[in-house]
This record gives sequence, C-alpha cells and structure tokens, in this order.
Amino acid sequence: MKILDFFMRRPTLFWSLVVGILIAGVLAFVQMPKLEDPAVAVKQARVVVVYPGASAHDVELEVAQTMEDALRALPDVKCVRSECQNGTGIFTVEFKMTVQQKDLEQHFDLLRRKVNDIKVSLPQGCYDPMVIDDMMDVYGIFYAITADGYSYPEMKKYAEYIRRGLLDVKGVKRINIAGLRSEVINVVLSKEKLSRNGLIPTQIMSALNSAGEKVSAGEYFDGQDKIQLRVDEVVKDENDIRNLLIKMPSGQYVKLGDLADVRRELAEPQRNAFYVDGKPAVAVCVAMEADAIVPDVGKAVDARLDGLMKSLPAGFAVEKIFFQPDKVNEAINSFMLNLIESVGIVILVLVFTMGFRSGAIIGFGLVLTIAVSFPILLMGGTTLQRISLGAFIVAMGMLVDNAIVIMDGILIDKKRGLPPDVYLSRIGKNTAMPLLGATIIAASTFLCVFLSPDSAGEYARDLFLVLCVSLLASWVLALVQVPVCAKSWLPKKEKTSSVTVMNSPVHRFVRNAIARLIDHKKTTLAVALAALLLSVWGMTKVKNLFFPDFDYRQFIVECYMPSQTDPNKVRDELLDMGALLRKNPNIERVAVSTGSAPAYYCLVRPMTSGGDCYGELMVDCADYETVVEEIPKIRKQLREAYPDAYIRIRKYNFSVSTSHTVEVEFRGPDPAVLRNLSRQAEDIMRQCPYVDPYSVQNNWKAKGKNLVAEYVQSDGLRAGIARSDVGKALQAATDGLAIGLINDRNNLVPVNLLVRNADGSRIADLRNIPVWSMMNVRVGDSDMQKLTTGGLSAEEMQDKMFRSVPLGAVTRDVRLGWEEEVVMRYNGQRAIEAECDPNTELYEATPAKVMASIKDKIENIPLPDGYSMRWVGEQEVQGDAIGNLMKYVPLTIFLILGILLLLFNNWKQVILILICFPFVFCGITPALLMSRQPFTFMAIIGMLGLIGMMVKNAIILLDEINRLIREENYSPYKAVVEATVSRVRPVLMASLTTIVGMLPLVVDPMYCSMAITIMAGLAVGTVITLILLPLFYTMLFKVRKTNQISERNENSL
Repeated sequence: MKILDFFMRRPTLFWSLVVGILIAGVLAFVQMPKLEDPAVAVKQARVVVVYPGASAHDVELEVAQTMEDALRALPDVKCVRSECQNGTGIFTVEFKMTVQQKDLEQHFDLLRRKVNDIKVSLPQGCYDPMVIDDMMDVYGIFYAITADGYSYPEMKKYAEYIRRGLLDVKGVKRINIAGLRSEVINVVLSKEKLSRNGLIPTQIMSALNSAGEKVSAGEYFDGQDKIQLRVDEVVKDENDIRNLLIKMPSGQYVKLGDLADVRRELAEPQRNAFYVDGKPAVAVCVAMEADAIVPDVGKAVDARLDGLMKSLPAGFAVEKIFFQPDKVNEAINSFMLNLIESVGIVILVLVFTMGFRSGAIIGFGLVLTIAVSFPILLMGGTTLQRISLGAFIVAMGMLVDNAIVIMDGILIDKKRGLPPDVYLSRIGKNTAMPLLGATIIAASTFLCVFLSPDSAGEYARDLFLVLCVSLLASWVLALVQVPVCAKSWLPKKEKTSSVTVMNSPVHRFVRNAIARLIDHKKTTLAVALAALLLSVWGMTKVKNLFFPDFDYRQFIVECYMPSQTDPNKVRDELLDMGALLRKNPNIERVAVSTGSAPAYYCLVRPMTSGGDCYGELMVDCADYETVVEEIPKIRKQLREAYPDAYIRIRKYNFSVSTSHTVEVEFRGPDPAVLRNLSRQAEDIMRQCPYVDPYSVQNNWKAKGKNLVAEYVQSDGLRAGIARSDVGKALQAATDGLAIGLINDRNNLVPVNLLVRNADGSRIADLRNIPVWSMMNVRVGDSDMQKLTTGGLSAEEMQDKMFRSVPLGAVTRDVRLGWEEEVVMRYNGQRAIEAECDPNTELYEATPAKVMASIKDKIENIPLPDGYSMRWVGEQEVQGDAIGNLMKYVPLTIFLILGILLLLFNNWKQVILILICFPFVFCGITPALLMSRQPFTFMAIIGMLGLIGMMVKNAIILLDEINRLIREENYSPYKAVVEATVSRVRPVLMASLTTIVGMLPLVVDPMYCSMAITIMAGLAVGTVITLILLPLFYTMLFKVRKTNQISERNENSL
C-alpha cells in the first residue's frame, strides 16, 4: 500500500504526526462541551388563554375550538392537546419529529403570529393569549435561598439582587425565581357600611384609577430645549391609599382610611410555595446556553454566588437542590474512569494473549484511535456525555479488531520466515478491503439509531457518530500504525520455526473439534436449533422496559389532594409529610413545592401540569441504593398516613412525557359516555394482578362542586343591579375584587377590595352579601314628596338613594351544582385517559406485562359510533421509538447486503453470514434471565451492534477460506478447517477484548442491559463463528471430507 510505504520511508514524519494526534486529542477533549445527557429538543410550545369567570365547558366551547382550528392549521403540527379548566385554557402544540432543531424557532415564530391573529376571534373578557416557547430550556442549576427571620418581601429583594448578579456570568442564558409569595394591598369595607352607602366601592375605584393613571402633560420649551412634562403619581404605597380623598354624595371629601381598613399583606391563599427542610425558601433556577461547558459555567456561577452571599445580611443561606455541573462531572469522571479501565483491561488481555510487544503495539493504536476521534467529533458538533463516552466503551473491542487481524497476520508471516518488507505489508494488502467492509458494516448497524427522528433516537444518536468515526480511524491506523510500530518494536529474528505455525494445542483442538462436528452435522444442527428455539421462548420471560431509571440519589413524591382543597391546606399537609420523612435517618433533605415544580431543572425529571391541589416533595438520600431501598417504605408510610391524598413516587427516567406508564385514551363527543368507557377500562386495570390498584385513575378527575347564584333579571332591573354587579360583589366577599395596581419600588402590587363583617370575618351567608352598582339610584314619588315637605332629611335621602341591596334580593337562590373541573381534548375531540402503573412490589410487573394482560379486554370494550380508542403513555413512546428505529433497519440491511456482495460476489456466502445471527439469542436470553436485567431500548441497540460484530468476524473467516482456495489451492474441506484454525486467535481476541472492554458498563444502569446483551451475544457469537459457520458452509456448498489436498480448484466458490 502506498500510504504504508510512504510512512515506512519517513518514520520521523510518522512519529511527529502521532505526537500531534495525541496533543490534538487532549485539547479537543478539554474544549468539547460537556453535558450529563445529550441535549434533546422539546418540539412543543404552549399557549395559555385566561378567561375569567368561565367554566371548563365554557372555555372548551368558546375558546378551545377556535384555538384548535387555528393551531392545527400550522405547518408540521403533529397534534394539539387542550386542557380546559375553570377560567383557563392550556393548549400544547406538538410539532412533528421531522422538524429540525434549526427550524424550530421559525415554527415558533409562525405560532406566535397565528396566536396574535386569532385573539380578535376570542370572546370578550378573554385576556390576550400567552405563548410559552421556551419549554426546551433546562434549568440545570437549582439553588434554594433560605433566610431565618426575614419576610417574603425581603427575601424577594435579595433574590432579585442575586439574579442580577448571576445574569452576566458567561454561559448563563436565563434565571427564574420561584417560591416567592406576592404582596397585596387589601381595602377592607365592612358589610354594614357598604349596606348604607353603595357608592363607596365605585368611588374608591374611580379615585384609584384617577390617581394612578398616566397623564399626558406635553413638553415645555425653555427657549433652547424641549423638556418632557410629567405629572407625579398620587398613589405610591399603602399610606397614599389611606390618605386618598373620596368624594361622598354629600360633596364632602373623606380619607379612604376613614372609610375602610387599608392593609398591606401577603396574598392569600399561598398557591406556589417552596420550603427546604420546613423552612421558607426561594428557588433560584439557572438555565445555561446550549453550547456551554456545563462544569465551567457551574464553577463560575458558584464563585459569583459565593461573593454575592457575603454581601447579604446574616441569616441568609444557600443550598444546592439540583446541580447539573456536579452531575456532569460525576458522569464524565465515571465514564472516563470506565474508559481508562476498559483501555487498560483490553491492553492487558492483548499483552497476555499475544505477547508484550504485540499487545503494546495494538494498545498504542487503541489510544491513538481514541485521541484522533476527539478532534473529529468536536468539529462535527458532538458533545461529551454519557452516550458519547459510553459509545467509546461499547466500541472498545471493535476498535482493536482490525489491529488484531493485521498483527496476527504479521506474526504468522514472520514465523514463516518471510522478509520484513513482505510480512509487514502482505496481510494489509490481502485484508484491507474485507476489513473496510466489515468496519463499515459494524458502524452502519447503528445507522438506524442516527436516523430515528424521535426523542429516544435523538438521545442515542451519538452512538453512531462516535462508532463511525472511531471505527474508521481504527481501520486506517491498523493498516499504517501497526506495521510501522511492528517494524521498530518486534524482534528482527524469529526463534520459532515455521513448522510450529498454527500447530499449538489450541489450534490442534480446534482442528479436531471442527472435523468431528462436520462428521456429525445433523446432530450438531439439531442441538443448535433446539437451543435457539428454547432461547427465543425464554425471551418472553425476560422483563421488558423502555428505559431504566437513572441512578440519582433523589426522587420525587407527587401529591394530589382532593379536588378544591384549599391551597393553604395543601401546603400544610405537604409540610407535615416533609416533617414525617425527615424523621427517617436515611433521608438527608426534603424540599417541598406546591402548585407545581419550581422549574424544569433536569432532562429526565418527571413533570406535571400542577394546580392548586398539587404539591411535591424532592427527597435526597445518601446514594441510589438507599433510594431503591427506601421508596417502598415511604410509599406505604405516606399512603397510610394520608388516605385522602393521591400519592405517587417517581424516580428520574427518560419517560417523563407521560403521567403513568400505562394509559389508554378514549375520544368522542359526550363526556358522560367517555367517563363510562374510562370506568370500564379502570375496572379491568384493577383486576390485573400486575397493576397497583392504588394507581388506577383517569385524567379528568372527579367532578367539582360549584355554587350558582340564580340572577333574576326583573328584580335586578328594579334594583339597578346587573349580572356583572353580582359577580363583583361575590369576588369582593370572597378572594377579593381587583380594583387597581400600584408600582412600589419596581414591584407591581395589586389593590383588592374586600367586603367583610364588622369583625373582619368572611360573610357566611352568601344571600346577605351586599351588591352595589353605579346605577343604584332608587327614588320614588313618595320619597321626593317627603324630601320637599321636610319629612325626609338630605342625609336620609342619600342613604335611601345609594343603599346597596343583599344578594338575596336580586337572585332566586344560590344552589349547589356539580361540573367538570377539567376537560381534556386531543386534536379537536374530547379525550379521557384511563391510567395505571405496574405493581412495583412484583419483579415481573412491567408496563409490557400489564399491557399484555389487559390489552385484549380493554380493546373488546364496545365503542359507540363516533368514539375511538388508542394506547398512549409509555407504550406509545416506546412503540414510536422502536417503530422509528425499525423503519430504518431495512436500509441498514440493504447496506450490509450490498457490502457483502461487493466483497464476496456470491449470494450463498451472504446468506451463510446472515443465518448465523439468530443464534446469538442462545447467549442473550440466559444472560438477561440470570442477571435479572430488563430488555430495554438500549439492549435493542446492543443487538443491532451485535449484527455488525458478528458479520465482521464472519467476513474475516470467509475471506480466509476463499483466499486459501484461491491462492493456496486448498481443497474446500481443508480450506474450511485451516481457515477456522488460522482465524481462532483473531476472532477470539476480537470477541474477548470487546467482552472484557464492556465490563465497566455492567454496573451502569443505563448501559447494563446493553452490555450484558453484547457480552453474552458475542460470547455465543464467537462459538457460532468458529463452529456453526464452518458447519453451515460445508452443508450449503456440499463440501465432503477429504484427507488430501484436492488438485481441483472449485471455481464455483
């Protein structure tokens, strides 16, 4: 080969290039962006429409249908999911997986334009829709700021100070603050005072609006400059509100503080709270730039925060709730250690099996391969994370395959006494193309992972990139580096004579074993087929999971309180739960969040839509083993202690887009029919022995209570009271009626009007709530006559004119009703999901097992016309992932067949290679069953990789058989036997290095099932290559046993 001759004549250039490769590898490793997991784009956006006073069905009918029609008309929209709640509509737009990351912003821009166009079609009273398109931002740095003895406003002030200080750190994209409790100014009027004078609320609102509105004052010209004129605001804080003058009907001005109790206080109820170990806290969540080196950003943020904390008053403290830079460092360090261990193990195996010099040559080539891969991957935009580093470990054995073949050929030719210029280049010339074909096949088996457009494929995509780059680099180095190093490092003279070549005890054993097995073809084949059938049946007993749980030392306790529970009670219950868990010595910390999660701080963090009745506990333990041990105990403890709450415990897992692992969706027009269908499915789920009965529910929840004031229009008209007046009065008597907004030191503080009893308590009887109106002027002829004759004073006349009326005077009744609190829709149709989880106390209980048990029964539920059913949840995600993966398998097979035909130009030999692969199940099935490991998505990828490894070994053997027949004039029988014997060491070494190189991955939760699949499959695959492939060859080509060399060269081969 010309390139080999080039470097053989220029050793200085070669070693300079080697040094350059090593330096470039180190520099590229330092500069590559480092993440814990690959970045996965969230191809979704959310539109929120607030419609005050509307029921869930009102939102559905008046808002959802209009929004859905518009959103579904956008290009590349896969589906629109709608969640209609009381007063709010939430619309999630999911784009197709084929949308590229670079095109997402353009799609989001089209979405914003569409929403802006459609808002004019929404009903009056709707707020402008809000578009949330930053759902892909992960707030990987999550601090909790606690402050003993400080109020929420003070905590907010200092949290904003910290936020401003961290925003200019390089690599920081966005910072969110959560857990704050907002302030409000309440103007509290007594019911009695309002009953006498119904104009007071209207006058207060008018005075506040007048005092707070912006006034255009023009510009003043002083002869040289134009100076903007402004009028100062009258109201700046609660004291100004107290001193605000209100004009009474008599013409007098009275301070608002004399009419009402004005107080500044925290908003009630507390809907979004955050506590750490029972102490109020503020969550400071930092999102980083996409190309940031996470550990470096973490160090910079930590250093800046340390400086900021020193300037805060005593009593402030900071804790890391979730710190992705530490996770990244742990993952990178762990995988780098595994990579070094893998390299060391492979080199040791090579040294002990091939000799120190040969092992050192191949090991040095392995280090060079890894080093040269890093700069190429950096230029290609690859990041360092658990997938890319794990890919190096997966490829470890394959990276030395080519070098082993070349080195073994050099050693054999050297023992035969061939001159250096021949033995250093002959094997490379003979095997370069077969090795290249085998290398391309090994890399192409992962091509379907790279092409898969879904999240799982995007997550595992770097497997293909790393394997493709490193395997091709290993092929080039095997042809160049191995001969160049062999020339310098191997001894010049060979002590062993050529007679002993391939005549060791191992070689003799293999030669005799192959001969005996060929003599007993039928028996061998029968045993092999029986083992294959047993293994295929055994795969049905293997546990099936989509993705394993991540080994974080933190888990999430999700708590759903009964519908319409007071948010303050939710908070108190969760704090009680946290106090209960902190008594457990194995729990280090408990953080409590109500309303929702503080932030999307991790790619694999389970997320929920939240709500007033929702809260969660983030529980930290010492290690993952403790998490696994404590979860069953905590689940049982909390469910027994809080029977009214719905409690789920979730670990971090890639399946975060579903609320439950098993979900079935019914769609149709009638909510009652949908509930009935869901109820039937739920009953079937509860009867399944693999289902946790506690987990069975549906996503519509129970109907909620409501109180309906039946407005009587005729009574209202006589009293001058409109329907809107009744609504305002009810708001003022309950949570408060918003009447203004003031800007106090850059803080927007709402001003609410409250109507209470004289003692400050709420009005218990709704019918006694006073209702007022601007038009509340009622003057009869008798009253006017009394006023003119002096029988009625002016003050008495004013009270009579402007007196408010009780709610009971303008309503027929306040009745109790029931209504849907949430209506879910999918692509314009009402949809309800029946949900459940497997029973975690049973080893065999998996989502797949549950599905197999209930699928037929649920699918046999009779559906009325216009109704449909489909499976969703984790099974949908898994089905999509596997379906997208399998969609590109034919392309991979076509590529493999094409390369094999180019190499052998013989369909029989191609078929011979392919029929050997199913027998790898003879190793995979027992290994998974004995290790009790599940068959996961990563295991499926491992099986695809096995195809390449098996084909590579088979190509090496078949190519040698053909060479012996073609060049050495061996008979077919002798060629089969001698080729198998000559390829014992390369095949065994290639398989052994791959197997031992993957040992560090056995303890990794993500890669364990893949590692066991490849190790066990390859172990059996090696036996298949060395035994079954020669046997099938003799059967397929009808080769007969002979004791002497045939003089006839069978050209048909």
